[in-house]
Amino acid sequence: MEHVQDFEEFLKNKVNLNKNRLQKLKRSTRAVTELLSRELDSYEKVERQGSYALGTTIKPIKGYEYDADILLYMKYNSDKEPKDYINEVYNYLKQNNNEDKIARKTRCVNINYAGDFHLDIVPCITQGQEQYICNEKENEFEVTDGTGYRDWFNRKTKITHGNLKGVTRLLKYLRDHKGNFSVKSILLTTLIGNSVYDDNDENFKNIPDTLKLISNRINSFLQSNPIMPEVCNPIMPDECFTRHWDQNKYKNFREKFAIYNNKIDEAFEATDHNTSVKKWRELFGENFGKLRDDKAIRSAASAIVTPRKPYAW
Repeated sequence: MEHVQDFEEFLKNKVNLNKNRLQKLKRSTRAVTELLSRELDSYEKVERQGSYALGTTIKPIKGYEYDADILLYMKYNSDKEPKDYINEVYNYLKQNNNEDKIARKTRCVNINYAGDFHLDIVPCITQGQEQYICNEKENEFEVTDGTGYRDWFNRKTKITHGNLKGVTRLLKYLRDHKGNFSVKSILLTTLIGNSVYDDNDENFKNIPDTLKLISNRINSFLQSNPIMPEVCNPIMPDECFTRHWDQNKYKNFREKFAIYNNKIDEAFEATDHNTSVKKWRELFGENFGKLRDDKAIRSAASAIVTPRKPYAW
């Protein structure tokens, strides 16, 4: 059974970032952006990146924090080395009474909003037709696709009438709450997006239909590749998202995904309401859906008074 309403409520109440968190993220991003645009001479613009840009951020597990990324476009200066751009942002933010929040990472400056989220500010410069992010550790420029990946994912999302974002959140939730397989969000999101390659409306009419089809297609791809395949950036094929994986991690992911894909099929194909809900709960936990009380249903049905027939004159 599909349980379309149950999926919508589960996403809203358990998976998606709640309204207060989302508002805090937006306020924090706006405050940092206004500060940088006002005081940083090399500032050009900022754009959302990663799951923040895609609309696929999910509520973190209790006790954990989530990440949000913004791309900070800075004016190119031939006198600067790659590390200088990161150091410039780091030093400026550190001077603004944020010493306990600021950290310098390999490709970004990280602001830690303790107990809630990290905001990664990724400096980016443009030369000609190319865009580059800065590797502070190696002191090298690295080609990036800017907003290309976001545009690719949005095209896929449009094909699914928006359902792709919900399905991506659900599969990320499954990963985080099962905790027995490891796959980076960008890699998982790419596998999900690669599974959308037609525009048949019936295939993507709601969240559960889209979830089943995408899960089946990902599983088919995984089972046909016992040896870890390369999964690359669809916009920049030279960037391989599986470079941080290994065969053992891939093998575990492949095996676990097959199990969960079977459970999705079983839950979808069950014709009894309670059986179907219990199957979905094996995947998403006890907070998914509501079980029907058969005794209460029978009692309610017996209480219905049969209308009297009109009096025959």
